Amino acid sequence: MATALNPSGETEGRTTVGASALLLETRIGPLIRDCRYRYPKVQVSPRQLAISRAQEAVRAGEVDLALVHGDFASGELSGAGIAVEELPDLEVVPVGSAALVEASDLAAALAPVRVLAVDPDCASHQVLVTALREAYGIEPAVIEAGSMGGARELARAGYGIAMLPSESVGAEGGSGLAVLPGLPRVRLGVRALWAGRELAMSAVSAVCDVATRVGREKVSQMV
Repeated sequence: MATALNPSGETEGRTTVGASALLLETRIGPLIRDCRYRYPKVQVSPRQLAISRAQEAVRAGEVDLALVHGDFASGELSGAGIAVEELPDLEVVPVGSAALVEASDLAAALAPVRVLAVDPDCASHQVLVTALREAYGIEPAVIEAGSMGGARELARAGYGIAMLPSESVGAEGGSGLAVLPGLPRVRLGVRALWAGRELAMSAVSAVCDVATRVGREKVSQMV
């Protein structure tokens, strides 16, 4: 899908980037902006990608680069021909409505609330299930939100609570969402998967390099 250097020596081409639900919203926007600055002739085409299909999608050429997080990203990647780049972790925090956080009896307020799973392939929402059980004796229902936007809206309405990236929650100030006290935060491993050496001088390589830079810049801004 991507081309190498053109005769003038400038990298150009088109790269399809698949990203898990949490990364699609938090990392892809900065990735595209940085690519437009560093490699103006490289076009980035994003799409949402299930974590469990990342290796298969790269190997089959459905995407040139896959950004994945969570348990799958921290496990063993044994697929032949797949290069793996370690990216900075993604911190997710427990988020609910501002009214929920302000409740005088948090345990009672949490009792009817559902746990929203943004990405069914990521087990971060199970952290909330376990914490609610151990801290409050609550056995919450788990509902798939489908996207970060869906999870935010449902949480804002008081329908449920979710694990969302801390960097995205920070941008939500004053919008009816708040980080829930007394519930755990989680750091999720992040990796980029691509064909590697065979595309060393390609647009894919350039985009992968930018993805690494973007992740590091995010972490440094939050320190």
